Amino acid sequence: MKAIITGGAGFIGSHVAEILLEQGHQVLVLDDLSGGFGDNVPPGADFEKRSVMDPLDHLFQSYRPNVVYHLAAYAAEGLSHHIPVFNFMNNTVATANVLAAAYRAGVEHFVFTSSIAAYGHPRENQAFDETTVCVPCDPYGAAKLACEHYIESFYSYFGTPAYSIFRPHNVFGPRQNISDPYRNVVGIFMSAVLRKQAMPVFGDGSQTRSFSYITGVARCIGEAPMTPAARNTVFNVGGDVPMSVGELARHVAEVMGVPAQIRYLPPRKEVQHAHCRHERARAAFPHVYAEQVDIVTGLKKMAGYVQSRPVPQVTECPSPIEISDLLPLSWAGRLGLQAPAAIPAD
Repeated sequence: MKAIITGGAGFIGSHVAEILLEQGHQVLVLDDLSGGFGDNVPPGADFEKRSVMDPLDHLFQSYRPNVVYHLAAYAAEGLSHHIPVFNFMNNTVATANVLAAAYRAGVEHFVFTSSIAAYGHPRENQAFDETTVCVPCDPYGAAKLACEHYIESFYSYFGTPAYSIFRPHNVFGPRQNISDPYRNVVGIFMSAVLRKQAMPVFGDGSQTRSFSYITGVARCIGEAPMTPAARNTVFNVGGDVPMSVGELARHVAEVMGVPAQIRYLPPRKEVQHAHCRHERARAAFPHVYAEQVDIVTGLKKMAGYVQSRPVPQVTECPSPIEISDLLPLSWAGRLGLQAPAAIPAD
């Protein structure tokens, strides 16, 4: 099989590339390196520095992939309120561009990574399953849901390519960009520890998520085109065990061998509790879920990885702030912006 992976120098994409190469497939990685790193591209993969907003027809038709894995995105959910135009261009418009090029090149299967953000706030604190009505509460979730609908409608109209859509959540592990201060809370915490700073927590840290170690998520995504049950299907994919952000901070400190130092920040508007059910993914990929890595074991693996490497330079947002109102004060300060309008009381 020949595969193109957009965002393949990023976190999840590089792991998917590695899995496919281990299985004997040919891989071409496309990445503009705005959030990924060239060192993440695994040996044996071809690499093309290219934006998913660029014309792609010549490249796709020259390479003739059987499968396209579209993972390129700037996945800063909270920041998306403040960069809405960039967010929709980078997600929705880019997906339309990649899917059209894939279709014209005769691609048979299109794999897309959406997000738990498509669901929005839970109803009565219930975990989301794939039948839950999606009511996204931020531009990132809205853009991802729009991409899902477009991919499904594209297949309905043209009859090809087949698709698999994944909604990962709170994924962490080696090769994650730990120096983006606006996304990936595990990376933010580990970066703070490495820089001998307190870990920043919005509010009281009682928010809960089910953090997901990368291996299982990447294997489900990588194996989707070879899995009949994954054809034209949407999956939640990730971990099952809830953990509060405050508890996560304490675990991060423990695995990195330091006292837990936490800097509590004013709360920001976000989903308080977000968790998924995974019966559908468990049925389609039982061998993957049978080997899930628990959160603490995964944190130890990631800590070993980040502590063995130099602390990377901070990766700033690739877009200017478009709307500064309600921007968290800590973000406004680092961006050199004036204090934003206050968050109204609920």
